[in-house]
Amino acid sequence: MRGLLPLAVVLGLSSSCALRPKYRDFVSSKTTSKDVALQVTDGAGAPLPDVKIEFSEFKNRLQLTTGADGVVKLPVEKKYLDEDPVLVVQVPVGVQAFTVGLAPPPPPAPELAPVGPGDAPPVVPPAVPVIPSPSSL
Repeated sequence: MRGLLPLAVVLGLSSSCALRPKYRDFVSSKTTSKDVALQVTDGAGAPLPDVKIEFSEFKNRLQLTTGADGVVKLPVEKKYLDEDPVLVVQVPVGVQAFTVGLAPPPPPAPELAPVGPGDAPPVVPPAVPVIPSPSSL
């Protein structure tokens, strides 16, 4: 009986870590950007603001907080790739389910209509006030 309790504790802890995302779930050695945007959403898919995400393993530790849109930028660094830490997500009280995934790309910037030589507005020099010189007074 005594031998089963430590085994149950070890199995319980290892299974809870298996469910947590790890650094390499989002970043690889082929990632070329300096950071990766993650988004934390609730069970309905709504962004979760002010969520703390902490990852540490051995000597490297970092804590980040999501913005109003549920997005946080995860730095891409070799030291974290080497350690592959578990991401610990602290959601607000009352949140029953959440997901952590890559953030959707930002919407494209609106395209501006091309301006040709005939489309440009005429250039009007700025008005310069005429100040009489003291000798003309």
